[in-house]
Amino acid sequence: MKHDQTLDISGLCCAEPIIKITREMKPLAKGDILLVISDKSSMENDIPAYCRQTGNSLLFQEDMAGQLRFWIRKG
Repeated sequence: MKHDQTLDISGLCCAEPIIKITREMKPLAKGDILLVISDKSSMENDIPAYCRQTGNSLLFQEDMAGQLRFWIRKG
């Protein structure tokens, strides 16, 4: 899927992934898409919750052999 920016948060835990996603989303224009890559299964719950709370849209997510990918559109 097309995206404007990529952020790899593999290896990060606790609040660090959400902090990094927030920082990366801030300069993006409305409608831009951020691809987030993670290796933590907790992100399957955390990223959708982040999107609901921030007004961003989770367009798609997939698990490719333990590598989780999330496409987030800035709202």
